[in-house]
Amino acid sequence: MKRVVVYDPDLVRSVNLPEKVEAFLLKEGLPLIEPADAVLGVRFQSFADMGLLHTGERKLLPIGYEWEPESAILGLAQGSGHLYSFHPTSGQSGFVNSDIHLFLLFLSCVRSFTASHSEGDQATIWTAEQMRERLAAFRRGEIVPQHPKRPAFDRKTELTRMRALFEEKDAASLANENRWWSLVLEQLEDGLL
Repeated sequence: MKRVVVYDPDLVRSVNLPEKVEAFLLKEGLPLIEPADAVLGVRFQSFADMGLLHTGERKLLPIGYEWEPESAILGLAQGSGHLYSFHPTSGQSGFVNSDIHLFLLFLSCVRSFTASHSEGDQATIWTAEQMRERLAAFRRGEIVPQHPKRPAFDRKTELTRMRALFEEKDAASLANENRWWSLVLEQLEDGLL
């Protein structure tokens, strides 16, 4: 059974989200993500007791957070359904995505990217005894070295492909260098993530 975060129907309806977004939150919910599985520290949570967040003229329905709720809360904007990251300590918010579905797609892309990148980096750990046995088997001709079956991970090409997809699907998410996804891609390009 799929584990999801359930949101307060009255609170969701009070935000006047686009019909598709409202239906998605109320019927399907967002995935319940365990801390070890969080991509970019993103986890979804219902903040029913918090109510709506007010950031200037914008009202946000809180749906999750980055790393911890005190750092940054993710919220859907009243009317448009655009996703913003709200920083409680400063009261500032920044645009993330035009739609929650695009946010989930982009998170999935980053998850795939990091998984592909780390697959080839996994080292096999052998005990000294196991290595002696393998070396003896190799010398007897029982083990034949094989070439890797999959092509090597090309970080730069994959990042270029991911950036192109993000621009195609939601150009607003990369509209300037200070946007959430622009910063994420920059950190991926610099090898920080």
